[in-house]
Amino acid sequence: MKKKHWLIAGILAIVTFLLGLLANSIMNRSQEAEFIAKGGNNLPDQECKNELFAPFYPRQYDSWRATADTTFRSRYMSSQDDDLLALRPEMVVLWAGYAFSKGYNAPRGHM
Repeated sequence: MKKKHWLIAGILAIVTFLLGLLANSIMNRSQEAEFIAKGGNNLPDQECKNELFAPFYPRQYDSWRATADTTFRSRYMSSQDDDLLALRPEMVVLWAGYAFSKGYNAPRGHM
């Protein structure tokens, strides 16, 4: 009987934690929406210099900027220009007839 109570308490703690994360995310998005409603940025519509967007959209700019770092390595993906067909030859058979079967490198960011 006591194990059941501990299990319920643990589940409630996890749910409470997740709800807190959700509330924090909603509040951050609300602040962004207020900024956009007040006029957003003052950049021209066709502006293409990414650095000019940094003060207005810092999270998005930092995320984009992080794609320049190509040092990340893991077993399944990396940010380096790996030849995935050499690492997994079965993909050639899976993608037979598609251009991917001729050459496919690991997906990376767009910096």
